[in-house]
Amino acid sequence: MPANLSSATAPGQAPRRTAWQVQRSVIFAVVLREMMARVGGQWVGAIWTLFEPLAHVGILMAWISLARGSSSAAIEYPVFLATGLIPFFFFQKLVTRLLDGIEANRSLFSYRQVKPIDALVGRAIVEALMNMTVYAVTLCMLAFLGFNVIPAAPLEMIGINLMIMLFGFSFGLLTAVLSHDRERLRSVIRMIFFPLYLASGVIFSVDNLPRAYIEWLLWNPLLHLVELSRHSFITAYRPVDGVNAWYPAAWILVCAALGMGLYRVNRFRLLTVK
Repeated sequence: MPANLSSATAPGQAPRRTAWQVQRSVIFAVVLREMMARVGGQWVGAIWTLFEPLAHVGILMAWISLARGSSSAAIEYPVFLATGLIPFFFFQKLVTRLLDGIEANRSLFSYRQVKPIDALVGRAIVEALMNMTVYAVTLCMLAFLGFNVIPAAPLEMIGINLMIMLFGFSFGLLTAVLSHDRERLRSVIRMIFFPLYLASGVIFSVDNLPRAYIEWLLWNPLLHLVELSRHSFITAYRPVDGVNAWYPAAWILVCAALGMGLYRVNRFRLLTVK
């Protein structure tokens, strides 16, 4: 029998899908499942999912702005806060959601087409969509209040947020594999976000600190991304000396390589039930 006939689809049989088509369908189904799980199938769930981060950002912006006022005539403090808080919360939510992504979707692994990486990618997509919505609504609210929310460098702003998403996914993948069947390690990973919150210059400018402290804080890649995020929005804002995009990019590459390598080695162990 000729080779081209042996691989042909039999009459009345559905055409075979490629591996990419199968994975794309699986990820789409996981995204829908995650969306339904987040909103609970009700409008109240959808509103609360959007309101919770908005309330956090709004309360912090109102409290700190009233306490400190504007740090400069050219820098509006609510915009300063929003462009630091939302990117950091996006990274934090992405990592913590991926930590539980494998266990939460374990029932799907009984289907041969579904792999743990699909569950993590689906969660990352949902979290990215949620962050985009929260970011857009926050900026619209600030614009309604009279603040300037037009990015000074739109392409830079998009690039920095893409880097934050890639960093969150790569670090989340790495920690999800490392913490599999290790609940204490998951707790430790969640705990590190509070010191990171303080060390990333989210609610204050690290430029006001002594240079000796800044040299230590520059080891934190999130500080670089937060500073660059603000610089892309606020024309008058100048990042701290030593901030650049290459350092967090190196972290992204290292975390992605380690995460994918460990996932490849442990892909069958991740399917096992505790």
